[in-house]
Amino acid sequence: MLDSILTVLILSCRYVVDSTDPPVGHLKPIGRHRPPMASIEERGSFPTPQEMFEKYVKASKPVIFRGILEKGMLPAYKLWTDDYLREKYGSESVDVESGKKENRKWNMLSISMADFLNRYKTEDIYMVNDVSPKMAEDINMPSMFLCGGFQNVVQNVIMWFSSGGTKSVLHNDGLDNVNCLIDGEKYLVMIDKKHKTEVEDSGWMKDGQYSKVDVEKVDLLEFPKLRDLPWYEIKLHKGDCVFIPFKWYHHVDSQNGRNLAINIWLHHLTKFNDSNCNNTGFDESKFVSVSQFRKERKVTDFRDFLLGELEDLKHIDWPTFENFVKPFSLLNAKEIEELFDALDADDDEKIIEHEVMIANMEDLFRQIPSLQHLLEESPYEESLGEIEDKERYMDSDTPQVTDEIDEEELKEQQRIFANAARRTLTEREDL
Repeated sequence: MLDSILTVLILSCRYVVDSTDPPVGHLKPIGRHRPPMASIEERGSFPTPQEMFEKYVKASKPVIFRGILEKGMLPAYKLWTDDYLREKYGSESVDVESGKKENRKWNMLSISMADFLNRYKTEDIYMVNDVSPKMAEDINMPSMFLCGGFQNVVQNVIMWFSSGGTKSVLHNDGLDNVNCLIDGEKYLVMIDKKHKTEVEDSGWMKDGQYSKVDVEKVDLLEFPKLRDLPWYEIKLHKGDCVFIPFKWYHHVDSQNGRNLAINIWLHHLTKFNDSNCNNTGFDESKFVSVSQFRKERKVTDFRDFLLGELEDLKHIDWPTFENFVKPFSLLNAKEIEELFDALDADDDEKIIEHEVMIANMEDLFRQIPSLQHLLEESPYEESLGEIEDKERYMDSDTPQVTDEIDEEELKEQQRIFANAARRTLTEREDL
């Protein structure tokens, strides 16, 4: 009897000790809580546009393209040495973060390319810059995006440049993107978007779509849902590209040493249009500059604005459309009706996301000149936190249209419009 009691006491003590031990991976870098899942698919060539859509975009499946830049797709891969960038683009203004460990509350700095090149090896700075039209001439569109609708939804091209040691927050994006590594190495932790509940259970910042978890010291007591979360590991080397699907969660660690990458952002394509694709497929050595597909800022602003209004709706009918467009008084009643009819491709009296994605925005701007005034020089630097100003403005009395454009009113509407457009990049719901 005594032996049985002692055995129970010993087992109980063991349970107490075990139950108070910190979970595996506690206060360790993200991903140390368990081994990664099976490897991400790797390819040595780009798929056709149709295969890219069906197998990766529609299926929400990441894929790595090993050594793909060695095939000549990206002139920047061979050209973008520090000397070349200084000589050709030294006077261009670039956006820089002060701090290699991402903190989304910090402000961006604007300095010249030459100034950045003089400082980046010794200072705690990181370039995150929207590639200028001139620099975009050194970047070709991946052949898998040359038709099917992909060519119509290019949002922008970003340049990431540091001396290494940068660490992003755990986040996701409202766009699909391909990240290509021109120099250095990157390590990625990726989590399928289907694990939304576990990732966003606590500490998730909806205004920015990122987690407050410290990626270098994950507190698994504060974030218990992360303890058993499946994840994938990706190691990128110079010359590799990776497709990161819309809404997949990821953390990016750029390893020490010169680290330079570009990524091409595309709105998430929901349907493939094969009417403009050659049945023989696309040769990955077919080089077409991305500048031919990159839309003007005002065009992407307008598409983003419409997608933002659709984030909680399956469609927009005429009364709804009229209500949210009316406050932008630069559009008169006839123009609002023309705009709705142009977006309603199948004439069913409602606008859906796919119709916004395939709409020829350049034609719309030609048809409705008032759109030009609304989006010219949109003040994109305004804070996302000011989006509530849109609601304040929409509740106010709508001013009458006059022949003369009030500059202050125009500036206010541009600011509201830009914030509404920018919101969709971070707040769109899963499809």
